[in-house]
Order: sequence, then C-alpha cells, then structure tokens
Amino acid sequence: MLTTPSRGTSTRAQTTIDFAIGISLFLIVVAFVVAFVPTIFAPFESAEGPQTADRLATSLSSDRLGDPAEPYLLNETCTSGLFDQLNGGDGATATCQFNTTADTTAELFALDGARDANVSIHELEGGVATVNGTTLSAGPELPDTRSVTSAQRVVAIGGETYRLLVRVW
Repeated sequence: MLTTPSRGTSTRAQTTIDFAIGISLFLIVVAFVVAFVPTIFAPFESAEGPQTADRLATSLSSDRLGDPAEPYLLNETCTSGLFDQLNGGDGATATCQFNTTADTTAELFALDGARDANVSIHELEGGVATVNGTTLSAGPELPDTRSVTSAQRVVAIGGETYRLLVRVW
C-alpha cells in the first residue's frame, strides 16, 4: 500500500541541477580566494615599496637632519653638511645625527646593492633649494627602466618652508 506524504514534508531528493549550482558557486569562491589573497599582501612583502621611501623621508625630516624633539624643523648646518658630503664636499660636523662618513645615499641609508635613493629639498614653488651655498640635492639620476617610489614631507629650514623629496628604486 502506498502512502501519501503528509503536508509540509517532501520526498523530493537533491536534483543534479541543484548539485551543479552548489559546486559551481563553491569553485568560483575558491578561485577568487586563490587569485586575490596573495595580491593583498604584496605591498608589504616588497623591499622597494612605498614604505621604504616613506621611512627614509620620515627619518630625515624628524631626526637625522634636526632635533627629534622638533620634527620637520631641520638644522641648517647639518642639512647643508649632508648634501655637501654626499656631493663630494667636506661634509657635516660630528654633532649631526647621520653617518658623517657615508659617500652615497645607498651607504647613508644602508640600502642593499640592488636599491638606491635620490634625496632633494625643493622650494615650495620652484626648483631645488640652496642653503649656505649648498645645492640640496644628492644621489644618482632616476632610472628609466625601474619603478621609482617617492615620499615627501614639508620641512622648515631657517624659518623658510621647503619640500623634502625622497625617491627610491
């Protein structure tokens, strides 16, 4: 004897279409995760990323070229001494907060052999600034074939406002 199901219950099993839709959605989600999760962490794994230029700009503007108690207010003597030193001049005094024996920007910032940096201080509405007769630009020319990241800070030297620009590749 056949019995009919009571109201509210079903004897219908999962159909092939239901199974195919469920598996398809699952595979799409898995493919999305595999494709995009690695790119989320890529900026933090790169040694050439924007964080390197940002770290160097912050270091120069807040402690290496001035007093850490007064960030972004650069010491005129140490600033001109740094750029003089990096451009082959006499260099800075021993009281400055950076490596006074470094001859290149890569050596100054302890960059590995594959990376380099260019540092300059610009007037707000003009070209490279000059302080105490020293042009405030140092480092090699920017490469044409590599990606260059940059960071900038607004700084003051001797009561004047300038823009510190650090470029790393």
